[in-house]
Amino acid sequence: MGTRRIESIWLAEGKEGKRLQQVKALAATRGTPIEIVADPRLVEAAGTAVHQGIVAFVASPPVVTFDELTSRLALQNPIPHLVALDGVKDPRNLGAIIRSAAAFGIGGVIVPARRAVGVTATVTKAAAGGLEHVGVAEVTNLSQSLERLKRLGFWIVGTDEQAEISCRTFAFPTPLVLVLGDEGSGISPLVKRHCDALVGIPVRGPLRSLNVAVAAAVLFYEVMGRALRQGV
Repeated sequence: MGTRRIESIWLAEGKEGKRLQQVKALAATRGTPIEIVADPRLVEAAGTAVHQGIVAFVASPPVVTFDELTSRLALQNPIPHLVALDGVKDPRNLGAIIRSAAAFGIGGVIVPARRAVGVTATVTKAAAGGLEHVGVAEVTNLSQSLERLKRLGFWIVGTDEQAEISCRTFAFPTPLVLVLGDEGSGISPLVKRHCDALVGIPVRGPLRSLNVAVAAAVLFYEVMGRALRQGV
């Protein structure tokens, strides 16, 4: 997806060292503004006291359109899988899903533009670099977008903890869109009607449901891990 531009850099007041000098020199050559700040401000910006004396502020990752995302995928062979999220509102969950998507080679993430979280600073941090590799498309109507993906040859597979089909035995078709809903509410009935199949994750403990980000990682492993084992 490309490398994002560094907009500015904060350095901790009183910190010195060879690496920080190298950062200053490189920033000067590129015209990147540097500000010397007190440590409490650096801790607040970094979200941790373990910041090594530097915080870089990068440009916000671009959110692509549905058409831009599908056009990029069409140039790849084989066409990578997608994940669509129905009403996921926790930015940490979205970030973790993007991170897992990047790890397992999922081609993109589709999120509704309303009643769901978008790409925020918290999402970017939780994604831990995943946004550099996974495109995120915001759509105004998720159901219509799934139907368009069907016409492009994608299979739509939703997740439901009540589903009779296990993800362990299901033969995931290709190319695929995995649909996950928010915790508690799950996938909406309208979106379910656009799914070609519903699968569940078998659990054995007293808790019957998983955090949506954890569920996404399990499903990515089932889909992509199986393909890797089969040499696809």
